[in-house]
Amino acid sequence: MKKVDLRVQKTNLALQQAFRQLASTTSYRNITVKELTETAHINRKTFYLHYDSIEDFSDTVVDEIADKLLQLMMEKPLRQGLAEPGFIFDKVLDFFQESREFYTIMMTSDDYSFLARKVETKLAKGLSEAIYKDFDISKLDSFVCANFLIRNTMMLFRIYNGDRMNLERNEFRDRLIRLDSSGLSSFIDVERNIRK
Repeated sequence: MKKVDLRVQKTNLALQQAFRQLASTTSYRNITVKELTETAHINRKTFYLHYDSIEDFSDTVVDEIADKLLQLMMEKPLRQGLAEPGFIFDKVLDFFQESREFYTIMMTSDDYSFLARKVETKLAKGLSEAIYKDFDISKLDSFVCANFLIRNTMMLFRIYNGDRMNLERNEFRDRLIRLDSSGLSSFIDVERNIRK
């Protein structure tokens, strides 16, 4: 088992918190290593021990978000999670609610939306692999299903978080579940596959 250096964890956490703080007031293009490290209260040399640039650092933010979301979505076996309407929705919404301000900026701001697209791409790849492994469908259909689920879910979250949808959580949840379920049903029969 690989030993995790607590100092590295502390540094990464401080940088991520600083990045979230800066995102609420600063354009991505205007965030400098100096500003990020000052906000995080770490030395610039420490930053460069771990990262080559802000872009390199932001890729780790993307990886962390995508990995955490995929982990939450796979808390139950995929067949079971997909057969339980709302399971994935609840996990994703709860995750976004933890840092709503940052995720709203990331998903709705033109300046940060490229990070959300990177998260979507990584999530879709991981979900596609899981669907292919758990269901009797082709790699192409697994890819289509995963992208459909992730892109629909994230698009509707963007609309919801951008306050362009005047719905209560349960009303929003119901619409997203219906959309995702109807789209998936043309590729996989979750009920039939869960009994295997």
